Amino acid sequence: MLDDALVTFLQQGLAINLGTRNARLEPNAAWVTAARVDDDRRHLTIYVPVAGADAVLDDLRSNGQAALVFARPEDDRACQVKGEFVSAAPATEDDRALVMAQWQGFINQLSLVGMPGESSRPWKAWPAMAVRIRVIDVYSQTPGPDAGARLT
Repeated sequence: MLDDALVTFLQQGLAINLGTRNARLEPNAAWVTAARVDDDRRHLTIYVPVAGADAVLDDLRSNGQAALVFARPEDDRACQVKGEFVSAAPATEDDRALVMAQWQGFINQLSLVGMPGESSRPWKAWPAMAVRIRVIDVYSQTPGPDAGARLT
């Protein structure tokens, strides 16, 4: 489902936001520090800092619907991934290097648009929850004539 170019984009260290909704259709959101696409290219694991995970995990467990936005600050390239919750568990020490490398990639992106790295120090990337999502659809969110176009 996800081609090589999209897999590379999703895993490079981006601004990632997870959006969910509760039973009253009220939105909740959390920052995501990293993403790993599974070998089957139909699932991905996202890493949500524990500090901000409670509401979105409750929503995912109750209705299973997830919307993720992946955005690269340096050029505004972005996509939205719609998916279905599969599972969640605490991220392991084996996950930590991947999470911290992608988080640093995001911090580097912020530097390219004028936000110094020290401004992100209070943000917590670890510990994290590893949330597995089955990809349903992917849409372009890059500004321009193809915004909203389906990518998968």
